[in-house]
Amino acid sequence: MKNNDQLVSKTIPLKSSFEEDLKKAHDFHGHICTGIILGTKIARIGLSHLGIEDPKKNRDFIVFVEADRCIADAVSSVTGCTLGKRRLKWLDYGKLAATFVDMNSQKGVRIVSASSQQPPDDMDPVTFWSSVPDEELFRIEEVTVMLKQEDLPGRPSRKVKCVNCGESIMDGRESLVEDKILCKACANGAYYIKN
Repeated sequence: MKNNDQLVSKTIPLKSSFEEDLKKAHDFHGHICTGIILGTKIARIGLSHLGIEDPKKNRDFIVFVEADRCIADAVSSVTGCTLGKRRLKWLDYGKLAATFVDMNSQKGVRIVSASSQQPPDDMDPVTFWSSVPDEELFRIEEVTVMLKQEDLPGRPSRKVKCVNCGESIMDGRESLVEDKILCKACANGAYYIKN
């Protein structure tokens, strides 16, 4: 098994610099914070590990982010992956982590923040986080993600209707309850209440 140092050193140089990618993340998100800085670093490590020098020229990868926080904006802006294009997936784990997956091989890398440090109030966060080596900031592990056809980019693989509410459900997200096709809201309760 490879250790964290070997996985960090496995990376290749990217076409853009850290500063250029941080600017993209800043412009998209609106400010610089720890989540944007670490998310930018995570995105760069993931791309580099997959051998993607320029994400604009490679669309054969998917990224799973594990929090709906600043990291998601940084990863999206640096990689070009978005929810709407189905190349960014959000899992509600509440972790500063992301997994980068080659769609052809289903092999990838998961990068998670391993640092409990915080920059002092009087120090620029970019300067602070740039002074800490990636080997100390992140735990990096090679992974395999079994991608389903329903999770891949492109047109919906199939559509069905919920027998209860009549709304369309795409890409295998329906529930089968007592041999009836239901949407998750009807099967499990919705996050909203109809007025």
